[in-house]
Amino acid sequence: MAKILSKAGIITGNALESSFVTQSIDAFIGGEAYDISLSGSFNMTGSTFITGSLTVEGITSLPQPTTINGNVTLNNTTITGSLLLTGSISTVGNLTTAGLITGTNIIATSGGGLSVGGGEFGGDLNVAGNSILGTTTVNGNITGSSSIIVGTSVSGSTIIGNKNGMSQNNSGGAVNITMTTATYPPDSIIAITQTTDNNAVAFTLPSPTAGLHYTFLATSTSTGTGTTTFNTDGNILNGVFICSNGNLDKNDIESMGFNQTKFIKGTRVHFIAGRTTWNFTAYSLCTVSDINYS
Repeated sequence: MAKILSKAGIITGNALESSFVTQSIDAFIGGEAYDISLSGSFNMTGSTFITGSLTVEGITSLPQPTTINGNVTLNNTTITGSLLLTGSISTVGNLTTAGLITGTNIIATSGGGLSVGGGEFGGDLNVAGNSILGTTTVNGNITGSSSIIVGTSVSGSTIIGNKNGMSQNNSGGAVNITMTTATYPPDSIIAITQTTDNNAVAFTLPSPTAGLHYTFLATSTSTGTGTTTFNTDGNILNGVFICSNGNLDKNDIESMGFNQTKFIKGTRVHFIAGRTTWNFTAYSLCTVSDINYS
């Protein structure tokens, strides 16, 4: 069982015994096992090596690289240096680091957030709150119940996520929407319901940004006279219509769409942006003559 640093026998006027000093030396050089509790701040200017577990209730500043061979439990902790773990780190509050975190398992629970300047995780990364990651390598799984914000890109063997679904119908009048990434998040799937009303439906795509893409689906077949059109700002639209009686390739057009009653249930139009252009593939249940473009 670990010892506890004691002031017993240390009295003004009494003789100073060597054990009064050596107990502190033994505790801090690891000569003997001592339990040490700190109620104030603890600042380290060198490297820190911990072979057991570390529990932190407040804010800890680690300006130099720190190596921990055990488990770490943190509550609202800021690390300005790097943290190397061979065990697990668990935080019930927020964990913020401007340097690297290297470890086998990083777990943020009870709504805690994770903000990492960079990291390399040999195991899984589980975050119950929001995550903001710099250059981060995770060799296991990344699980988040809230938002995961990445400064550059995400890559992996399998990326699973729910796409944003939206719907639009023309029962209340003509639809003419200029899309933005704020109102229509990237990778959204927009379901269009064409009612029997004679109202046109038109979407203008946002400015192209490489990798931005949208999918439009026809959930019903209109019997009205309204057309369905997709527009861009300039002649930057290129793609192919795959129709029931053949294909139609079009380049450098400004808009494309379907004549009245021809945006047939089951039709799917996918748009993906390059740096300066929009490209589309339209899986159409109509014939080539039912397509319009300009």
